[in-house]
Amino acid sequence: MSAFLGPIHMWLYKQIQIVEKREVEIIEQFSQKYSAAEVEEIICSLRNKYGELKEDKPLTELIEGSDIHPWLEAAVATAQSREAAVAAALIDKYNDQDLLLAIYAEQAAELAEKAKIRDNVDKFDLNDAFEIINEHFVERMPCDRLSGAVKEKERIIWKHKSRLHQEFWQQTEVELELMHQLYAKWLEVFTKSLNSSLGHQRVVETDNYNDIFFIKE
Repeated sequence: MSAFLGPIHMWLYKQIQIVEKREVEIIEQFSQKYSAAEVEEIICSLRNKYGELKEDKPLTELIEGSDIHPWLEAAVATAQSREAAVAAALIDKYNDQDLLLAIYAEQAAELAEKAKIRDNVDKFDLNDAFEIINEHFVERMPCDRLSGAVKEKERIIWKHKSRLHQEFWQQTEVELELMHQLYAKWLEVFTKSLNSSLGHQRVVETDNYNDIFFIKE
């Protein structure tokens, strides 16, 4: 282990930032639609439990010489746990799943458009789209080996062990179905925004769940 920063570390840090920026947007939109004071009270208690958002600084400044692997592992866990807790608390208070789904969809569409502009393309083919999805959708440390892809001619099956995300959401009282609906919406919109000829489907099984990306007929 070392403090040396490689591409995979920056990749994971970007995924953490995406989760935390989505949390900010969730709080802002629920505050605008409902009571800002109520939402702030809910969020303050969660920040006390799960910690504050990371400062918007380069990763090198945030780790301050710490071992990068445990720092990232803890940051991924904190970001996902807090996201789950925020979603659970706001659903419990306001029961507005439609607003949550809209926020996830809006972020996905925006990030996909930015990726196309960055790479100067009108659309990505299936394999390139999957690489962009990998870049943006939060996972865990690669050494955990909780996900793996099976690539076929016209589809890619991204297989996840259930604990990849579920263990964070299971800390809350929200149904796991909500997690799958939110993440499936994000992936569906992100994929379609990368290329309207591509589709996404999430299949949930007992000990794992699969994200299937495919070329539409």
